[in-house]
Amino acid sequence: MSASNEMVVNARTLLQPLTGVQRYTQEILNRHPDLPRVAPAVNPEGLKGHLWEQLQLPGLVGKKLLWSPGNTGPLGVPHQVLTLHDLATLDHPEWFDKKFALWYGFLLPRLVRRVRHVLTVSQHSRQQILRRFGLPEDRVTAIPLAADPRFRPHSAAQTEAYRRKQQLERYVLAVGSLEPRKNMRLLFEAWTAWKDRPEDLVLAVAGGAGKVFSSIGFAEVPAGVRLLGRVPDEELPLLYAGAEVFVFPSLYEGFGLPPLEAMACGTPVVTTRCTSLPEVVGDAGVLCEADDPNSLIQALRALTSDADHRNHKIQQGLQQAQRFSWEHTAQATWQVLLEQSRRTI
Repeated sequence: MSASNEMVVNARTLLQPLTGVQRYTQEILNRHPDLPRVAPAVNPEGLKGHLWEQLQLPGLVGKKLLWSPGNTGPLGVPHQVLTLHDLATLDHPEWFDKKFALWYGFLLPRLVRRVRHVLTVSQHSRQQILRRFGLPEDRVTAIPLAADPRFRPHSAAQTEAYRRKQQLERYVLAVGSLEPRKNMRLLFEAWTAWKDRPEDLVLAVAGGAGKVFSSIGFAEVPAGVRLLGRVPDEELPLLYAGAEVFVFPSLYEGFGLPPLEAMACGTPVVTTRCTSLPEVVGDAGVLCEADDPNSLIQALRALTSDADHRNHKIQQGLQQAQRFSWEHTAQATWQVLLEQSRRTI
């Protein structure tokens, strides 16, 4: 009997919209396609999804080892490996819907202490989990994420064709929603205050929704900002590669895939000194303060006005991105699952 027959994957997360959690789960399962999956027939949202996970899933697992890759899992299955990407719902419940935050505030402390092993995606998150829950060092393993190989530099002709399609010329790119943790307010404040920015430079924001722009304190879209909405996943590599600079002003990330994807595409990155982000970008990223628009302006000005500095950061970014691979992530995850499956009763 193969080891995969002793395990089952809680695949409920794959029924949800694509985010970093879904990308992580799919990348690993792509490399271990023989791992059995269990999921509802359709995506049960909200309470129905949690009820399925807590009440029905345990009966489907039996005595097999369960891997729950999406920050949540059933309390009734102690023979479980949980991937906890970050502790945002506990550290900043004010960023989330009240019922959502209350549920995770109840669930996570109990689940983390009950499961057999916890995986996470950065050393920063690992230390947070160890400190908050008082777990032994050997109960939590950090395995970093990676940029898919499709995130790579593209030719000038390819990026030029894509820019024409999007009616973009010279642009700074941001990818992220307008939720508080993404700190887009800082970016728009800096953009508005950057008085000497090049006239032909625009700020392109993928993922932002114009109808909720006022939620971050702006009555209207500032001059020189283009809201692209949701960009198809297959277009992201060209969107990254065509940008002059990628900016990611987030306040809180378990890992932070977009900066790594941008570097893999040959685009220099500006991000904040917050949580795991310095760990992800290393010396290749230009770091700014998360509450200081002038710090962000200085970083953007340097990368858009100094070609030598920009080219140096591009080369550093390409080297940094090569330090991560989904093959390593999948293999290291498999090793943890294999070790824990051998303990299953």
